[in-house]
Amino acid sequence: MYSEEGLFGSESCGIKRLMVGPLDVNCYIVWDKKTRDAVIIDPGGDAAVIEEEALDRGLTVRHIINTHGHFDHVGADEELKHSMEAGVAIHFSDRALLENFGRQCAQFGCAAVKRNPSADLFIEDGMELGFGGLALRVLHTPGHTPGGVTLLIEGEKVIFTGDTLFAGSVGRTDLPGGSSDTLMDSIKEKILPLGDDVMVFPGHGPETTVGDERRSNPFLEGL
Repeated sequence: MYSEEGLFGSESCGIKRLMVGPLDVNCYIVWDKKTRDAVIIDPGGDAAVIEEEALDRGLTVRHIINTHGHFDHVGADEELKHSMEAGVAIHFSDRALLENFGRQCAQFGCAAVKRNPSADLFIEDGMELGFGGLALRVLHTPGHTPGGVTLLIEGEKVIFTGDTLFAGSVGRTDLPGGSSDTLMDSIKEKILPLGDDVMVFPGHGPETTVGDERRSNPFLEGL
């Protein structure tokens, strides 16, 4: 997997990272290089920027997927849902976060978008979302939120962890629905077994690998 200024990929898969929204969330556009079918992961804001990137690459967006329901990861959901004609997917356990999007924005002092995000598909552990010849497998990794998920590209040794796991850190658990014990169990049971050579694309900060986090992440000591 090569990388160059936010652009990653392999022979069959392309990944573009964009930092968007008020908290600089990592939004990822992932596509099948042969069919140009794509998914958008965590469009936290700046819908026009995300849409322009997808259109400039000639991509057809099949799914908009949220790793969890916090406002900084879902802010451009509804706008892109209509402009790109793609459904929004999120775990059912984070449905309440979408329904309270405006309250979340107010809590963090951010202006709400014109349209409140709404889900078209509720994803669950083990579900696969296809786009072209690629598929994302859903791993339910609660702890940061009840419905937090990690997304694994089958066959590519790549995961998108949202706010479950970062380079050198883990997601906060002091917000409603958070649980430190649950988060650690998610990382131990769902992420570490994937293998040290798996690339980790987190919701904030730089990419890393499972192996690097296993060896040096202070929050994972003893797992």
